[in-house]
Amino acid sequence: MKKSDVLRTILSRRGIVTGVVILSAFAVLPASGKERAGKESAAKAFLTSIYQHYLGKSSADAVGIALANAKSVRSYFTVGLASLILEDRATAAKRGEPPVLGGDPFVGHQEWDISNLSIEVKDTGALKTIGIVTFTNSGKSEKVVIELLRSGNDWRIADIEWESGTLRGLYRRKAAYDIRVTPD
Repeated sequence: MKKSDVLRTILSRRGIVTGVVILSAFAVLPASGKERAGKESAAKAFLTSIYQHYLGKSSADAVGIALANAKSVRSYFTVGLASLILEDRATAAKRGEPPVLGGDPFVGHQEWDISNLSIEVKDTGALKTIGIVTFTNSGKSEKVVIELLRSGNDWRIADIEWESGTLRGLYRRKAAYDIRVTPD
C-alpha cells in the first residue's frame, strides 16, 4: 500500500467519525430544545387555563376558579401547599373564624377587573419552572410570580408571590401567630 493510500484511508476514517459526531450533536440539540419548549408550553398552558377565568370583572363575567373542595385544591397546588390550605380551612371552620387566605390566591384580591393579561414561563430546571403573570387590575399594573413544580406529567403550584407577599408566607405568619397565642 502506498503512503498516499494510507493517508487517504486515515483521513476518510477521521472524516467519517467527525461527520458522525457532528450529526449526532445536531440531532441531540433540536431534541433537547423541543423537550424544553414542550415543558415550557405545558407549564404555560397550565397557567393560561387558570388565568383565562380571570379576564374581566369578578362582579360580572370573570368568575375565577372556585377552590370549593379538596379535589379542586389538589388539582392546582402541590401536595404540601394544598395540605396547608385545606388544614387551615378545616381549623378555621372549627373555630368559627375565616381562613388565612381571604382573597383569591391566583390574583391576590377578593375582587378584580383584569385586562392586558400576559403569561411568561422561565425554565429553571427539569422539575421546576417560574411563571410570571402580568395584568392590569382596575387600571393598575400587577405582577404575580408563580413557582411551579412538575408532578408526573402535570404542573402544580408550589407558591404564589404577589406584591404584598407570598401564599406560603401567609401560612408561616399564621403558624407563628398560633404558636405565640397557644403556648404549650
